[in-house]
Parts: sequence; C-alpha cells; structure tokens
Amino acid sequence: MPPRPVQTAVAIQKDVPFYVETFGNLSALVNVDIKSQVTGKILQVHFKQGQRVAERDLLFTIDPSEYKAAVDKAQAVVRADDVDMKMKKDTLERNRGLATKELVSQQDFEKYETDVEAAGAKTTLDKAELALALINLDYCSIRSPVNGVTGKVLVDPGNIVLANNGPTLANVKAIDTLYVDFTVTDRQLQAIRSAMAAGTLKAEVRVPDDGKSYVGELKLIENSIDNTTGTISLRAIVPNEGNALWAGQFVYVKLILGIEKDAVLIPYSAAQLGQKGTFAFVVTPEGKADLRILTTGSRQGDDIVVEEGIKGNERVVTSGQMGLSSGVMVAEVPTKKQS
Repeated sequence: MPPRPVQTAVAIQKDVPFYVETFGNLSALVNVDIKSQVTGKILQVHFKQGQRVAERDLLFTIDPSEYKAAVDKAQAVVRADDVDMKMKKDTLERNRGLATKELVSQQDFEKYETDVEAAGAKTTLDKAELALALINLDYCSIRSPVNGVTGKVLVDPGNIVLANNGPTLANVKAIDTLYVDFTVTDRQLQAIRSAMAAGTLKAEVRVPDDGKSYVGELKLIENSIDNTTGTISLRAIVPNEGNALWAGQFVYVKLILGIEKDAVLIPYSAAQLGQKGTFAFVVTPEGKADLRILTTGSRQGDDIVVEEGIKGNERVVTSGQMGLSSGVMVAEVPTKKQS
C-alpha cells in the first residue's frame, strides 16, 4: 500500500497566556440624566444632539427672570439689614455711657442689647436667603457635570419644567473610559480570585467582526453568586481612545489569568475528536502515523495548547486524517513551521 499523503506542522513551544473567555457589554463610566433644579421655562438649548461636551459646558437655559428678581429683592433686604444694624449699634453705644451713670434703666439698656442681637440674627437669615437666591439663579444655567457625549434633546425650548422631579432634559455619558460587565461560572471563580490576588488581571475586549483588541483591567468581582444561573458578575475598565467603542455594545472578553511557560502548541486543525476524547496523529521518525490521546488547554488563535500527549518539535498531521490509523506509512507534504 502506498504511503498516505498528509500535511503536517511542527509542534512548537512558547509562553502563552491562560485565560477565561466570555462575553459582556460596555457601559459608560459616568451616566448622567440632566434635570432642572429649578422650575421654569426652557429658553434655549446650547448643544447639538450627539455632541461632545466638556465639564461645565452650558446645555440649557431656564428663564432666569423670576430668580434674578428674587436675588435683587434679597440683596435689598440685606442692605436694609445693614442700615438697621448700624442704627441699633449706634443707639446701644450712645446709651452705654448713660447706663453707667444710671441715667438709663437697666431694663432699657438690656433691650438695646437685645435689639442688636436680633438685628444680627435677621442679617444672618437674610444673607442665607440671598445665598439661596443666587444658587437658584445659577441653576437657571444647566451645565454638563462631566466630559462626555450628549444624547437626544428630550424636552424642547418653550416647555415648562419642574424642579428636581421634572422630566429628563438630556443624557450625558462619559465614554473616554468604559466599564465592561461580564459573567463567569462559579467553577471559574476560584482561579480568577487566586490570579487576582497575585496581581492585576488584564481583560482583552474585542468587538464582533473587528480584529482589534482593547486592553483593560479587572476592577470588581461581585460579592455574591447568582444561585439561579451559577454565574457571578465581574467588571473591568477599558480605556477608549478615539471613542472606537460605544456604551451598550456587545463584546467578547478574554480575562488573562497568567502566563504558561513553554507551552506546547499545535494547529487547531490537528486536534480531532473521537470516542476516547481529543486526539492527534504524530508522524514518527520512521514515517508512520502514531495516534496520541491529548489533554488540551486553551485555544490560542489558530492553535491549541496541548498539556499532555505531544512534545515540542514533534510533527503532527494537520490534513489527511480521514481513515488514517496508527502504524500507517505517510508521505508528508510539509507546511511552514509555525511562529
């Protein structure tokens, strides 16, 4: 029988990461619903929908007329308080000398002292009212609390909005850095916790149909396992330079737990599934096929880690396994050595 033609590749050894693969969703690091803190009519919208805004950028203007009038009134009251306080202090000082000569009764003098204290208390109260009026006037200019991206304008100019309990006017999301929320099984938890105790864990994020990876760090393991699903939630943070990623996006997540030194890798196409588990054919020095039962590890791109069954530099069959068995002579059609 002539030798069976097969394609082969060399099993290589190199350091590879071992990891947990799952999927998750991106969310904004800061997600703010913009609401009015004063009641009034919206006069103007100062941004375009979907626009990037900086912290303190003006978003909406609420009609300030009523609140400016309240400030003017409060300022006038404080000025009147200052005049009244000066008069009462002058009266007290004029009567202080008379009281020592008993030309003014002690009761009247104590009343002058009480008048000064009462005027001081009223001044303090009215200054607080002025401060509150100034705060409300400032609230008429609604500003972005964060650097981020705006969503839709949800309430148009001309509408009356209520303070605090009114509708959301717009939403601003900070997306220069994003959360990545994902789940793993409870069986994977201990390995993740052990790896996290040894140092910061990297999380590689990839969008479907996009070959680029974005690297972040694991920041949170939730404090309980979901008993209904047997999973636990994790959260990583990933930088989003250029805003290539978007809040709400579905992503693949690869959580790197560590590095496996001198791991043996073979092409994924060499690993076959049989009744006894995963196997591969190795070409012996005599040119014969040798079936090996494998213990495999993580997938590494187009390769797979072999923990038991094959050694580095052995040649494995990558194509032509159909009908092949141990002891059969093979004719190799070599492929390029992996790198």
